[in-house]
Amino acid sequence: MTTQQTLRDILAEFVGNPPGSVGVAVIHLRRAKERETTIRALEAALEHPIERFEAVDGMDAIEGGHPVVCATEPGKMRSAGEIGCLLSHVELMRQALAAGKTHMLVFEDDCRVGPEFSLAALGSYLRRAAELAEQFSVEGAKEFILLGTCGCYTWKFLTAGVKATDKFNGSHSYLIGKDMMEKFVGSYEHLLRSGVVVPADGLLGLLLRSQKRWVLCPENEVGLFIQDREKPSYILGDGELLRME
Repeated sequence: MTTQQTLRDILAEFVGNPPGSVGVAVIHLRRAKERETTIRALEAALEHPIERFEAVDGMDAIEGGHPVVCATEPGKMRSAGEIGCLLSHVELMRQALAAGKTHMLVFEDDCRVGPEFSLAALGSYLRRAAELAEQFSVEGAKEFILLGTCGCYTWKFLTAGVKATDKFNGSHSYLIGKDMMEKFVGSYEHLLRSGVVVPADGLLGLLLRSQKRWVLCPENEVGLFIQDREKPSYILGDGELLRME
């Protein structure tokens, strides 16, 4: 009789570290109470508790002087929602590094499991990704891997179930290691000193392209984890924020 792997088993097998060194967290804006149901459903599917990490309010950050000028699109201003999302990922990584975590499994609070999800399917995807990373010499595969996207702007097809990208949409589900977390935080701080900013997924892509690296992701963008865009949004439009108390 084969015992099903737990989430901790799956993550430890992929990254090669003890389970306790890998954190699991969801970025959650506390006032978005309707998303707690989505988080609980995610926990049930993973059969594992998820730490709630308090999201940063982007409007508060902007009112406090945080820059909004986009570093990569001249003339574009990033929205309060995008600023809050970016800062939330930055703060989560800072705290994970301070706590000595080697890796973090990160979700956003509008992430839900896809129709193909099971713990066995997640384990199979990560094992296949590790094999392909070795076969195609994909550097840093265990430092950063996507578990879902909202689409890729550039990609390479590798095999059924897995592709590679260096420019993608969505930061709702990924596994990230210490080295990549340090680079993410450092790059954000560099941009901040220059008075410019990019969204979280944009910064991850910039890091990949600056290192001439690719990240592996599921070929089926709605297979394992999905960003649920039917949930009430806190962004009404470009630069607008809906405050829900």
